Amino acid sequence: MVGLHSDVFARHLKKHPEYKLYCSEVTREFLLTSNKYCHLRNSLVALPIQQACDVNILNDVNSEQQQLQVTLLPAGHYPGSAMFLLEGHAGNVLYTGDFRLKNGAAAKIEMLHAGDVVKPIRSLYIDTTFFDPKIMYIPDRTDTERSESHGSLQVQGKVWL
Repeated sequence: MVGLHSDVFARHLKKHPEYKLYCSEVTREFLLTSNKYCHLRNSLVALPIQQACDVNILNDVNSEQQQLQVTLLPAGHYPGSAMFLLEGHAGNVLYTGDFRLKNGAAAKIEMLHAGDVVKPIRSLYIDTTFFDPKIMYIPDRTDTERSESHGSLQVQGKVWL
């Protein structure tokens, strides 16, 4: 959530009330319970998880309205975390921040499929804490759960939690 509470970002949203920030219903509630993020109230739009929603956006290049189908998919990272599946005339895009799915879980997400085949993804954007070549091992959920009783997880000399 870095940057959401900055004065620059708040001024930008105030200047452009048509700009919206899409998130899950749980994330919206988390944000609005904090005074630090109350300035986002009019900009936040909560979308349900695993339900396709039509969203109209303004094309910055030609100033025309375009419709996208936006589906939030469970990311499993923390309550409310979501991956965004954007479907439009130019193709499909999957955007994800940090995620923590069990092996094989993505194959079971119905919204990533059209019938028996996986939907074609034109672009994949991964915005993640662990995208660093120096990180050779990312702890999985089992490692993390096991370490909770010890207070931290240490792998290859790094403390992860």
